[in-house]
This record gives sequence, C-alpha cells and structure tokens, in this order.
Amino acid sequence: MRTRRTLINMAYAVGSSLLLLLLGLVTRKLLVYNFGTQISTASQVVTQLFNFFSIAEFGVGSVISYRLYEQIAAKNAEKISKYMSMYKWAYRAVGLAIALLALLGAAALPWIMPDVPLATGYTVYALNVVSTLCSYFLVTRRLMYTCTQQGYLCTRIDFCFNVLTSLAKIAVSLWFPNYVLYFSVAIVCNVCANLVIARRFRKDFPYVHDVKVSLQDFKDLGIFHDLRYYLVHRLSNTIYGSSDTIVTARMGGSVQTTLLGNYTNISTSATDLGNKIMDSFAAAIGNIVYDKSAAANDHDKQVFWGMDLFSYLFGSFVATAYFCLFQSFMAAWMGEDWLLPMGFVLVFCLNEYVGWNHRMLGSYRAVLGHFEQDQWFMVASATVNLALSFALFPRFDITGALIATVVAHCIMWAGRVVVVFRRYMQGSMGHYLRMQLLHLVTLAACLGGTWMLCEAVPIQGWLGLVPRAVIVCIVPNLLNLVVYGWGSDAAYLRQYAAGIWQKLRHKRSA
Repeated sequence: MRTRRTLINMAYAVGSSLLLLLLGLVTRKLLVYNFGTQISTASQVVTQLFNFFSIAEFGVGSVISYRLYEQIAAKNAEKISKYMSMYKWAYRAVGLAIALLALLGAAALPWIMPDVPLATGYTVYALNVVSTLCSYFLVTRRLMYTCTQQGYLCTRIDFCFNVLTSLAKIAVSLWFPNYVLYFSVAIVCNVCANLVIARRFRKDFPYVHDVKVSLQDFKDLGIFHDLRYYLVHRLSNTIYGSSDTIVTARMGGSVQTTLLGNYTNISTSATDLGNKIMDSFAAAIGNIVYDKSAAANDHDKQVFWGMDLFSYLFGSFVATAYFCLFQSFMAAWMGEDWLLPMGFVLVFCLNEYVGWNHRMLGSYRAVLGHFEQDQWFMVASATVNLALSFALFPRFDITGALIATVVAHCIMWAGRVVVVFRRYMQGSMGHYLRMQLLHLVTLAACLGGTWMLCEAVPIQGWLGLVPRAVIVCIVPNLLNLVVYGWGSDAAYLRQYAAGIWQKLRHKRSA
C-alpha cells in the first residue's frame, strides 16, 4: 500500500508540476516585461517578508505532523481527531499573530525597497496580507492527506486551480495590464481550492471530528516543549530562504532583484517538481520510523542508505543540469541582457546540490523530532547567513549573498546529520561522511565532464538547448552508474524499482 500510494503521489505531482512550470515561465516573463522591475521586485520582497512573518507558526504543523504519524500508525481515531482540532485552533492563532506582524512590518518597506514607489509597495503588501491570512485559516485539512500518503488528492484540486490562476494572469497581463487584478486572481483561486478540499475532507475522513481542546491539552502533550525548540529551526529556515532577496533589494536595487528573481523563479518551479517527487517518499519514511518506534534494524538501514543514494543521484543531476543549461535557457527565455555571471550559477548549483543531496536525510530528521538537539546548528546557520550576506554583497554582489547561503545551508545539514545518526542510525556516521567525500569527487566529474561536452555544441537559442539537454541526461547519470551502480545501496534501489514494476504489470494484467 505504501509503494502504491508513493507512486500515485509521484505521478500526479510530476505531471501537474511540469505543466505549471511551463505556465510559470510565461507568467514570469509577462510580469517583468509588462509591469516592470519595480512591480516584480515588490512582489519578490513582500513574498519573502511574509516568509519571515511565518515564524509565528512556530513550526506547529511539523511538530503536530510527526505526532500524527504515530497515531495514524496506531489507528487511534480519537487522538487523530484531537491532533487535527489542535492543529486547526493553533493555525487560527497563528493567523492572528501574522496579521499583527504584518501591521508592524509595513514600516520596513521603504528601507528594504528604497527605489520602489511607496504606493506600489504597500498595495502589493496588502494583497499578500489577504492571501496569507486566507491560507492559514483554510489550509489545515491538508495535513491529514499528507500524513496518510494521499497528497495526490490535494494535488489534483490544486492543479486545476493553479492552471486557472496562470491562465488568468496571462490574460490580465496581455489584455488588462493591472497589477492589482494580476495578484488578486491568485487569491481567489487559492481560496476556492481550499474550500473544495475542505468539502472533500468530510467524505475521505469521516472518523475525524472537531473536538473541544484547551490550552491544557497542548501542555499535556508536550507540544510547547517541542515548539520552543522548533522555533529556532523555523527562524533559521526562514532566514535561509528569504535573506538573498531582501539583502539584494536593499543593497542592489530593483534591477538586480529582478535578475535574481528570474533565476529563482525557474529554480522554485523545478524545486517544487522535485519536492513533489521526494515528498512522495517522505510520508512513507514517517510511517517506517514510527511503525518500528525504535532505532533502525538491518532492513531499515538498507532503506536509509538506498534513499540517501537516491538523494545524491537526484542532487548531482539537478546541479549538473543547472550548471550546463541555466545560462543558455535564460538567454533564450529572457534575453542576453538578463544574465547573471557564471560565478553566480556555479555557487547556485552548489547550493542546490547541498539541498537535494541530503533531502532524504532531512525527511528522517523531520519525523524524529527532538528539535533541541540541533538548535545551535540552526542558530549558527541563521547568524552566518545574515552576517556573511551583508559582508560579501558589497564586493561580490548577488554572488556574495549566495555564498553566504551555501555556508549556512552546510551548517544546517551538519545539524541534521547529528540528530539522525544519534537517534536512528547509530554507529554509521563514519560511513556517511566517507560517502559524502566520494559524492563530492563524482559531482566534480559530472559538472566538469558534462560542461565540456555541452560547450562543444555550437548552436545557440532554443535549438541549442536540445542537444545540451540530451548530454545532461546521459553524461552525469552514466558517470554515477559507473561509480555507484553495483554497490549494495544501488542494489536496494534496483530491487525497489523491480518491485514497483512487478506491481504495475500485475495491476495492468488484472
């Protein structure tokens, strides 16, 4: 059942995300060309500001979700209902807190965006307030779908409304060039999607009821203890994800912020696609951990190493694809005038590699809880990110801010390693570190070898992307196959893939 649901989640996620990625490229280009860099910058900066405000969530969703996995495995309907009710009321309180933070944060807009007109900045800001608050008051039912590996049901609904949103934005950009209307259509479609999910929730989970909860319930379950520590994680993750845009807007202006936004827009869409694939496994990881409710046995360790290798293979491919295709794609999509230096692209690829390479390890870390054990790594990550961003930007521009992000990301990764190998994979950290050194060597070979072959392609524009894409699909995967293809971790992945294939054949024949 886990395998089947993982496959369904992945299939729906990949199919929908690919189409939305293409629509996103169209809407981004129309936003920049039809509304200008100031509107684009205001949108980017305000979005990242609200990411900062989201620390008011205190990580309540993550804390309750890893407890919910435990109760779903035990099939305890009473506690599932209680956790979901607590989740709903917690998010209502979070929504009110974010509304207050939004009022206080409005004063910072002129300082962060000095070259954006105040009226423009505050209008985009007000629209984001409405959008964010609607999400916090309506989104809570999605948690149950995620924890039961039925996220594909939400993906179906989201896909329809996201396509509608993109088409409406394209129409507004071309025929009714009004940025207020442009951002408003996203709010309306998002609210409608959440209302449809809420209606379906009552049919899919009839045993989940609203129950009365009190402040004492939160205390008795120890959630405040977890939230106190998880707040550090939440803050650090927020700084990591938002600092580049805000630092660039403050120190580089709207043109550089828009340049950065073009690159991050592509990577965000691609990351969303990758996350949908990885998230299909994440819920299964939660179920594996809490079904055992103890340290990993031999089979569980085999699963871990197989998933970790999968993360590396995915991360090395993504980094190589960005390194070899990003500039060519950007030139064909936006034009030569919108390119950032190749040094920026290299650092960007390293940051993507760090994230994807430990993605599965991060999923294990998330479901294990005990957030106090790596809180100081998270503090160090946030502090280094901010300090280095402001120190390096004057000399290296956007690339300097991104270097700071890579360093902070590595510190965050180190903390996750400590927790996973202390609480679940005891005695295996040495092997993990040796494998990471080998991964770095093979990553360098993938980047260098693929780059040299791609540079030999003389064709420019969209036609030139086709042979380069073929090279990117073949070379890094072939190199990784030579290095890792016959090890025990790869054997597990082959066995897992063979089992999936057999199930698909059996289902087709039936």
